[in-house]
Amino acid sequence: MPEADYVILGGGSAGCVLAARLSEDPGAQVALLEAGPWDTNPWIHIPMGFARLYVTRKFDWNYQTEGEPELGGRSVYWPRGRVIGGSGSVNGLVFLRGSPRDYDRWAQSGARGWSYEDCLPAFRKLETFHRPESEYRGTDGPMQIAEVPAPTPGCRAFVETCVNLGFPRNLDNNGEWFEGVAPNQLNVHNGVRWSPATGYLRPALKRPNLRVETERLGLRLIFEGRRAVGVVVRNAAGQEETWRARREVILSAGAIESPKLLMLSGIGDGAALQGLGIETVHHAPEVGRNLQDHFMVRLAFRTRPVDSLNETLANPLKTAKMGLDWALRRRGHMTIGASEASLFARVLPGSEEPEVQFQFVNFSLDTSNQALSASKLAKHPGFTFNFCQCRPDSRGEITLRSPRVEDKPRIRANYLTHPGDVRVMLEAAKLARKIAATNPFAGLVEEEVSPGPATQGDDAFLDYLRTSGTTVYHPCGTNRMGTDDRAVVDTELRVRGVEGLRVVDASVFPFMPSSNIHPAVLMTAERAAEKIRGRA
Repeated sequence: MPEADYVILGGGSAGCVLAARLSEDPGAQVALLEAGPWDTNPWIHIPMGFARLYVTRKFDWNYQTEGEPELGGRSVYWPRGRVIGGSGSVNGLVFLRGSPRDYDRWAQSGARGWSYEDCLPAFRKLETFHRPESEYRGTDGPMQIAEVPAPTPGCRAFVETCVNLGFPRNLDNNGEWFEGVAPNQLNVHNGVRWSPATGYLRPALKRPNLRVETERLGLRLIFEGRRAVGVVVRNAAGQEETWRARREVILSAGAIESPKLLMLSGIGDGAALQGLGIETVHHAPEVGRNLQDHFMVRLAFRTRPVDSLNETLANPLKTAKMGLDWALRRRGHMTIGASEASLFARVLPGSEEPEVQFQFVNFSLDTSNQALSASKLAKHPGFTFNFCQCRPDSRGEITLRSPRVEDKPRIRANYLTHPGDVRVMLEAAKLARKIAATNPFAGLVEEEVSPGPATQGDDAFLDYLRTSGTTVYHPCGTNRMGTDDRAVVDTELRVRGVEGLRVVDASVFPFMPSSNIHPAVLMTAERAAEKIRGRA
């Protein structure tokens, strides 16, 4: 029976950080178990490859929500990474922390010790930021972060238009304050995706006290009394393996799999578990609840020729040149992820901070099919706005479908179920159209293709939200951290009611960050490693 001091179940972003940091102690044996394969596929390392990965679904858990009540009963596809590096190996590479107040809200909600002041040292520790040094940025961390190096004409027009409308040109959206517009920061280095597997895990593999095993699907946690002492996994051959932990089991399987594994192992709502024939180890009714995600809508535009990705992929010669630019010089379209620039803006009267993130995307989809595939890009030049509410009030839930690990859980995101979310998104749509009608951006636009000029007024746009809105791929919050009796984990990320078990991933967030959640996941894992090693 294999054993280690720390058994980490889940080799995604948080798991890579934990494996690297905990194995820095030569006296600690660390085992990292991941359900997916190694990240050897070349499309993982090409930034633009995220779109191909999205379509092939080869390194994906392939989740779907239940029919969403406020989206006309539509089910929404939720991609999550199933590969070393997790979603950090397949995401759109936008690297933004959100508002400093996001983390102050964590502390105010009961997650004491997790204010922005508490978290900032970990944010600095995890990154090397390729811009002038400031008190908010790191200079020698594992993650390589830089602003989009060569913004396209559409990106430059978007930024200039937002400035013309009175929004500040933010020099650093991860700095003192996040309001305003700027080209996005990406975890891309020398034209290649710089994932947590690249930045954290690979340098640690040479250590003799670290063992990494892939294609190990987590089945359940093992308890002796109320203490977690190991995990059971299924290997690629279909055989079950038991891994014992001398010190701690650390669950880092993400916002969907972590609550699922807790419930399968007897930690969750006791009545619901008993109804499925699962013996209750600890009654924790909040496991799987507090689910949050950013809900996004796209506005697509036909433009004059403006070096959009649509134009490049529609022309075989341009496509070949794009490939050569990346292969020989690591530059061009293939070095950019999901979007090039972000505007964080207030849209409601009296707001204290931005409620909406707008993202400029240098391609437009064939709106008859929302699949992110090069073959489904519109044939004409075009680009897109994505926008989402920074801090939605709607809350969802994850529950077990059955006691079988093979059955995906029920995911109810409950998008737009809070009326405040509807109001913010409708006001955001008005600002999006104002940007599109303002120069220099307006000078590039020939037509709004989706939803189109016939969609006017709140009722019509709300219909568009319901029929076309989708996820921004940021699920979190399902094992909430706090000090109250209903919190799933305490502020040390230990699962309440049992011993020897922690959860370290996006599921512990009390509230979701205002933008992309990847930096917050890495920060959480950095701080968890310090707490586990007794350095916090």
